[in-house]
Amino acid sequence: MTLYELMNEYAIANPSPPEQESRTPELGMSLSLLHSSLIECYLESEEQGGTPRLTASPDDIEPSHLSHFIVAFLPFNAVTEKSEINHVLFDVYSFFDWLNKKGVSHGLANTDISQLVKQLSSKQERCLKLSQLLDNESGRIMSDPPEIQNTLNDIFLVEKIDGYFALLKGRRQENIVRLKLPPDALPLIKLNDCLDLTLGDTSEKWVVLEAGQVYPKIQ
Repeated sequence: MTLYELMNEYAIANPSPPEQESRTPELGMSLSLLHSSLIECYLESEEQGGTPRLTASPDDIEPSHLSHFIVAFLPFNAVTEKSEINHVLFDVYSFFDWLNKKGVSHGLANTDISQLVKQLSSKQERCLKLSQLLDNESGRIMSDPPEIQNTLNDIFLVEKIDGYFALLKGRRQENIVRLKLPPDALPLIKLNDCLDLTLGDTSEKWVVLEAGQVYPKIQ
């Protein structure tokens, strides 16, 4: 079964109020949020009745997908109150526990999800601050836009930090990008951070044109 089918089966067995603003209201709020987050992570999906639905296998889920969900996706979707976050995380934990009880193989089967959630929650503030600083940098660049030769839009992994520069590897890029960081971002950025960026090549250097979510890659 696909991830969407399993989520829908769980939602039928454990009904909760439908999330009317979601594109998958039948899944309830928590699983609708997780479903949308996984699609943002490029898990396999297809349009069904005008709505993207996950066709990926539960084995395709990785700890880094949970990192994206907790650290980046929830705050960007206005899930910021501690009680609401706890409710969503409990529902997500319950879904994976349900998969375990059904004997359904999945990519987090060997992960201590409770411990991982605690670990990721402690990184949320740093990543949100870094995201804001990178967004500020893009605003500074776009206030007086340079001539751009080429652009890259990708999720970039921080592979090395070299002085004021971060060496970034995009998911869809073969070459390493060397990006100069704003000084106040230097204490916050870490190896294996994932940065959702649109970068511009001025022929002399790469600059941030647009900045989105930041979250740590979990090995």
